[in-house]
Amino acid sequence: MMPMNLKDYVKIYDNFLDENTCNVTVDKLNKAEWELHKFYHPANGELKSYDKELSVAYAFGIEETQYIQRKIWFALEQYILKDFAYMEKWFSGWNSYTQLRYNRYEPDTQMKLHCDHIHSIFDGVNKGIPVLSILGSLNDDYEGGELVFWESETIKLKAGSIMIFPSNFMYPHKVLPVTKGTRYSYVSWAW
Repeated sequence: MMPMNLKDYVKIYDNFLDENTCNVTVDKLNKAEWELHKFYHPANGELKSYDKELSVAYAFGIEETQYIQRKIWFALEQYILKDFAYMEKWFSGWNSYTQLRYNRYEPDTQMKLHCDHIHSIFDGVNKGIPVLSILGSLNDDYEGGELVFWESETIKLKAGSIMIFPSNFMYPHKVLPVTKGTRYSYVSWAW
């Protein structure tokens, strides 16, 4: 039977990455080139950063990036083909998913409330809409930085965990300010 609660479609898979992979990735990310995160505004087509915005990086040169990228396939397979196998009559796959984007939240940085209608995926070559958001945690040795869904459901992922949830307006979320340490995560979107 199809779940009727939105929370049922948010799945967390612990131990997706081992501790060593997480630690090595974070160490290498400390040397990566970071830029300020920007949101796409669909009404005017502009990119905009907000106060206390996180930093993002596409660290293609980090060997672990390719390893994580490959493992995401199996997480999507678990979510779509096993956890929600009853959907196979109308939804049984995905076309692809994006390259990893790393997120860095230093003290006092955050991400404002949003939904994952990611326009930058579709650059003329790729066609579709994002259907699933993939969020992985690389560390948990920080304070604050909780992920909040629907303004009230707070989640703090353990290092090595991955979360998958629908990329639509029914899953608004934000990241609260980090108060101590630095929060590292990665994201990808399937279509």
